[in-house]
Amino acid sequence: MSDLSIMQRVKHKFATPFVRRMLGRRSIFEVREELAQRYLKGQGVEIGGLNSPLKVPACATVRYADIKPLGELKAHYADISIIQRPDILTDLESLDSIPDASLDFFIANHVLEHVENPLRALQSVSRVLRSGGIAFIALPDKRYTFDKLRTVTPLDHLIRDFEDGPEWSAYGHYCDWALNVEGLRSKEAADRASILMSGRHNIHFHTWDFAGMAELFSYTEGITGLTVKHSQQNRSECIWILTAR
Repeated sequence: MSDLSIMQRVKHKFATPFVRRMLGRRSIFEVREELAQRYLKGQGVEIGGLNSPLKVPACATVRYADIKPLGELKAHYADISIIQRPDILTDLESLDSIPDASLDFFIANHVLEHVENPLRALQSVSRVLRSGGIAFIALPDKRYTFDKLRTVTPLDHLIRDFEDGPEWSAYGHYCDWALNVEGLRSKEAADRASILMSGRHNIHFHTWDFAGMAELFSYTEGITGLTVKHSQQNRSECIWILTAR
């Protein structure tokens, strides 16, 4: 490991938390936990928790879901020492291992941007929630992440993904990623996009800022019945608390 890498790890572990304490700023995880204490109770599921599952209150019981079993997750995320073992194997778009109206809450933090058909995913979240159930969703705000050079995904793009399927837009997302996240030039980006496409690599397919998310969830209410109960900026992410009809 290089001296620079060592210094970056030390800064992340010690300096950054110290500066936050000096400034009285809470971490993103502390804010998430506060909202969980306020809104979550009963039986629920968290998808994609990996090494940072949401800490839920004592009145809540949570099971964990992921698209891969623990062994495959460990192999894929070799740099993560502790990964939450999935109780359920499913994907966010279908949630096909979870029965209808069976949950009091559903948690998806930094997962929705990784799916190719977000509206279908939100429809599935609505399906598994009981009436009055809570969807706890945190999304990265592109303005403060490695997605900052990318444009906000337009709502009509998301609607077409939902109505026609996302195959039409996949290659364009990979080109956008190669150009604006990996920083490649046009020819190299096109070649890179073809490689990513062939392996259907997991990237941020869609990007939003707070206004884009608000537009998404406003539209979602009409097709899923999920209504925004609370929303707030949380440093580089936005947290959305939705309630099911």
